[in-house]
Amino acid sequence: MNEDWSAGYVVETGYTYGCYPELNPVRAALPLLTKGLRAPKIETACELGFGQGCSAAVHAATQPDIEWWGCDFAPAQAVFARDLVAASGAKANFFDDAFDEFAARPGLPEFDFVALHGVWSWVNDDARDKIVAFLRRRLKPGGLVYISYNTQPGWALAGPLRHLMKRHAETLGAPGLGPAANLDAALSTMKRFFDLDPVYSRINSGVTDRLAAVMRQDRAYLVHEYMNRDWVPMWFAEVEARLSSAKLSFAASAYASDHVDELNLSPDMIGFLRELPDPSLRETFRDFAVQAQFRRDYWLRGASALAAADQRRAIRDQRVALARPAAEWPDKARGTYAEMVMGGPAHEAIRDLLADGQPRTIGDIEAAMPEGSTLPQLTTALILLMSQGAVQPAQSAQATARATGTARALNRELARRAAEATDLGFLAAPATGGSVGASRFHQMFWLALQEGGGPREWASFAADRLAQQGQALVVDGAPLGGEAAIAALHGQAVGFADTVLPCWRGLGIA
Repeated sequence: MNEDWSAGYVVETGYTYGCYPELNPVRAALPLLTKGLRAPKIETACELGFGQGCSAAVHAATQPDIEWWGCDFAPAQAVFARDLVAASGAKANFFDDAFDEFAARPGLPEFDFVALHGVWSWVNDDARDKIVAFLRRRLKPGGLVYISYNTQPGWALAGPLRHLMKRHAETLGAPGLGPAANLDAALSTMKRFFDLDPVYSRINSGVTDRLAAVMRQDRAYLVHEYMNRDWVPMWFAEVEARLSSAKLSFAASAYASDHVDELNLSPDMIGFLRELPDPSLRETFRDFAVQAQFRRDYWLRGASALAAADQRRAIRDQRVALARPAAEWPDKARGTYAEMVMGGPAHEAIRDLLADGQPRTIGDIEAAMPEGSTLPQLTTALILLMSQGAVQPAQSAQATARATGTARALNRELARRAAEATDLGFLAAPATGGSVGASRFHQMFWLALQEGGGPREWASFAADRLAQQGQALVVDGAPLGGEAAIAALHGQAVGFADTVLPCWRGLGIA
């Protein structure tokens, strides 16, 4: 590893190939509006430390009204992001810059929206200072920042585990084996150790469960989460203090379920928190109440409160779309404290109106609600559905139409790659300006659909792709080939046509 440019960050192992919904600025308006805050109009946006750039590339391809910029100092990851954007034909400006280099780049605009996913926790104080300086210099007044980070007290158990992993890799690891292999060796030693029932695990009874959960996780994720030189879970107040020098104030959680207190807090706890007069202290007590280990937050540079009438009008103008098939409509929402049943006339009215896949305004949905329903009740129901991935905020019909070509080109590239690997489990959705999860076979069926035909042809296409790669479809532990594989895939293709495809048409994917 070359410490001169990596600054202790793991670069030997590439970051995971994921899309993270909170990075999508289209999602920001509704959480802000529910708090009575004006949502900024976003015309310029950037992602700092975009990893493989999957989210950034999707946003560039699906948001024609937003000029996208971004950086990640790992060159291989910047190349991958650029390749995805080039395949889509969208315009974006992605670079392998460090934060200060990016800030000094000629022609860099001021931004309405800046996003960072996890980066804050994995860099040193000097890099955090550069992030804050970037926000102070490049975020417009009224601009919005999304930042997610590891927080306390949720990492109180994992911190010592991380120390053992890192020390084992540093003292007994072999550099030539790479971070993942050294991590596996450390985890094996730690398991043997905790099996001997040390006093530490007797006092901290949850530590062995935490270690077991860590051992089940993806190794590429674990390397980036635990094995960087710098790793600092921060209290909310510490982050607030740093961001205040960029004139930022906390606006709202970007995580949908956080907006429904009954999911995460007991009635007595809700009452206790509401009695605390200081918002910052309230957030800290809330983090204890839910054992928070990862925060996803919006920060505004100049929060502007809306009059009640303007707030209601803006909420009613927001569009939402079905994000997964109506047949998969959730019956419960699950939080850290409770489950909430999602049945009844109100939820049925929402489901029935969105079942055709077409985006609707919240005002349109309100008009179809049962008599006696209120706008706050509808908003809460929609946020619950968003928390379960059933519904997503949608952009304008005009933006959706203009994004169709670039999104389809990007999806061709994603589906082509998915036919050969399993890393890219998503497609770009013009209606939401973001992504939807997509299994490998559904991506292959979609790719075959672009050439026409029906489920039988899609199944044959998928079977041919598997055969070309020397792979076999496995059913009940037995590999299938030839007509048996096509028959099994045909069943999946029929299900795809009946349930998934109508939803994807509404999202502008098909």
